[in-house]
Amino acid sequence: MITAPAEMFDRAEIRRALRTGDWSTVLRVLIRETGASQTDIAVAVGISQPHVSRLVNGQSRKPGIRTVRALCDGLGIPRSLAGLLDDQEDDTNRRQFLAGTAGASGIALVGTVAGAVPVETQDEERLLTIPSATYRRLEQRLPSRSLIAPVSAHLALIRQLATRNGHSPAHVRRLFAVLSETAGLAAWLYVDVEDRASARRHYQLAVRAAERSGHPLLPAYMQASMSQFAANCGDAAESVRLVASARHRLPRSAPIIAGIWMDAIEAFALAQVKDRSALNRLDNAEARLSRAAADEPVWPWIFRFDERKLAGFRAQVAGSLGRVGVAENALRIAIDPYQAPKPRAVMDLLRADVLVQSGNVDEACRVATEAFDVGKTYGSERVTRAVATFRNKLGKRPGQAVAALDERLYSTYREEP
Repeated sequence: MITAPAEMFDRAEIRRALRTGDWSTVLRVLIRETGASQTDIAVAVGISQPHVSRLVNGQSRKPGIRTVRALCDGLGIPRSLAGLLDDQEDDTNRRQFLAGTAGASGIALVGTVAGAVPVETQDEERLLTIPSATYRRLEQRLPSRSLIAPVSAHLALIRQLATRNGHSPAHVRRLFAVLSETAGLAAWLYVDVEDRASARRHYQLAVRAAERSGHPLLPAYMQASMSQFAANCGDAAESVRLVASARHRLPRSAPIIAGIWMDAIEAFALAQVKDRSALNRLDNAEARLSRAAADEPVWPWIFRFDERKLAGFRAQVAGSLGRVGVAENALRIAIDPYQAPKPRAVMDLLRADVLVQSGNVDEACRVATEAFDVGKTYGSERVTRAVATFRNKLGKRPGQAVAALDERLYSTYREEP
């Protein structure tokens, strides 16, 4: 755990820097006197290392109140010296730094190596957020089915607290924001185990809770997430209507990434009904992407929508439309060697589809077999069912690679319960 030396605050230059928001000076002195690295600071504070670097180098001169609070609390700096009151909030610029999504360390979400948790013990909604963030991290590496029970129990607790009397209106709104996030996570877990009815109910809960949170961006985010779910279920018309409604909810101050992501979802849905305007929509999104490249992730958009993510949508759209060359080029950009196993398996199945269209059936089956093994290892029905769907589209085919894939799929019916 990093703690700023108490004597630092006796110096006029440090007090002046804190008062004026000169975090470059504060962090440089802290690094010099404690020997901490920028990564150490990122872990202690709960923000990304690149963000710390921009603060140190003076490239980020106006951090939001949440970031200032996190810096103070994580580094042992009295909030009053930074001009903060205990109840100050900036919900319109709230950030959650989920490791692997916004680039922050997972340690910062569940505590530092010394065991300290970077939240105030009296901030109920913050304490409730920590388990949700932890479960989201675990979902990438564990079977979703093993997380449904604890996430559902946590969701029930948040619902109980959010509807309890005696809270201030601002506190209730924040609790509903946490409820919305957690319901969205539960929905995603149900997606992964192919329980679409439960997933739909939880996405609906996420949208309703987001509406009660009073947050200007959260309802649009959750509705667009539900639209993406609908598109993945093959409900293209419903997906288009949902994402159009989500776009209508966006305020003018919404980050650029919001519109780009929604355009990508709509393009994916349109491609399922063979609407070739889907690629034009992606072209328009790509033209705006460069303007969002330097944007900090703004909650609830905790991810950066970069060229790789857009290429993933382009590969899906082009594959659905039979544009094999476009899909192959997009896949070269989209595939991330460091991606977690389950999302990588989904991307591999997309690659298998494209390989079939280009005539390389044996290689496609080998890729699909590897994806199936990942789905079985991590208990992802979403992946294993997608492999079965891929195989069914092949029809009757000879060859060892096809036979090996058939044997994998048949094994699911031979296993002991």
